Amino acid sequence: MRYDLGYLGLEEKTLQLLKGLFGLSLHMGNLVRALIVCTALIIACSLVDAKAANGQIKKLLKDDTYTVTLGAATNYPEGAELEIGDGYGHAGMLNWMWFRPRTDVVDVLSLQIQEEMKPYSSKWPPDTAQVVVKHAEMGADAYSALLRDLAIVETARLKPVERKGPISIRFSSNDFWVQAYLTKNKKTLIDLDWAGYENSGNEVDYAKPRAAVRLAQGAVRRLNFKEHLLTPEERTWASAKFVRDWSKFKDREFYWWVREEYISMIGIIGDATALPTLQHILGGNPKDIVCDYAGFRTKDRCVYLAINAITRLVKKDVRDMPVEEMDIEKVRQRVFDLLMQKHLETNN
Repeated sequence: MRYDLGYLGLEEKTLQLLKGLFGLSLHMGNLVRALIVCTALIIACSLVDAKAANGQIKKLLKDDTYTVTLGAATNYPEGAELEIGDGYGHAGMLNWMWFRPRTDVVDVLSLQIQEEMKPYSSKWPPDTAQVVVKHAEMGADAYSALLRDLAIVETARLKPVERKGPISIRFSSNDFWVQAYLTKNKKTLIDLDWAGYENSGNEVDYAKPRAAVRLAQGAVRRLNFKEHLLTPEERTWASAKFVRDWSKFKDREFYWWVREEYISMIGIIGDATALPTLQHILGGNPKDIVCDYAGFRTKDRCVYLAINAITRLVKKDVRDMPVEEMDIEKVRQRVFDLLMQKHLETNN
């Protein structure tokens, strides 16, 4: 006789123990007794699992600059899609992960942009960015457990510790970005995002998104990721993410390197639906575009990167050669003309 207990949402080890005890109880007595024993065990094990999860979350959020209070976690709906983003400015590294549930498994798409971080003597940085694309499958139970953990993080209320006397702030040169975004049918369930330099003054702001990212990274650590060729649907998703995030990031301080990596990345993994936003980046006066670099007013780097991204997406090159020495004012006009030509061809 077989009994499926997976719907209970317990941890795998707890489920295995429960199944064993159920079988033993059934062997020793009748079905009613077995059900009574297991009902009590389910309640006890659920409490143990919840306590363990809360302890893990508190450990991730622990710091001496704030206090943590966990609320009642929400049960997120089946089929909710999760996006995770993280990166490090000095390392020139930025990652996206997309968790997309299917009937019995969850597709996990991993995208990582890689650039050579070395000094250059040219006018612009070399156009050498590459994106590593990988895919893995995740068990539905493991994904449910991840969402339960994220729900706990989302309920956490962090309160800065009030200190008396002189206040000292720990500061690091580690500039990083962390993001967790959960949706179901276009309804946003989680929206955590932060970029800046690691420091004790802002830890209360980035603790939750960083904890969410670390939970997701831990959940995929043992998955069997393999090289993957992007589908049209995945390219459209990437473009939609780029457009949505750009509208939030474009004016934020400390996001300058995130914006640059986004532009470089979408030229490789996106599709034509990203072109209007790239054209908008291209369209203004470069001096008015918010895309600071290392504190200097070199905002036209975004225009240079947008030219390269558009070139890849339309698959026609009108840039000066070598690319890293281009006159962006002249090339920008050529790219405008190219986009207009493509628009006319598409609508005829």
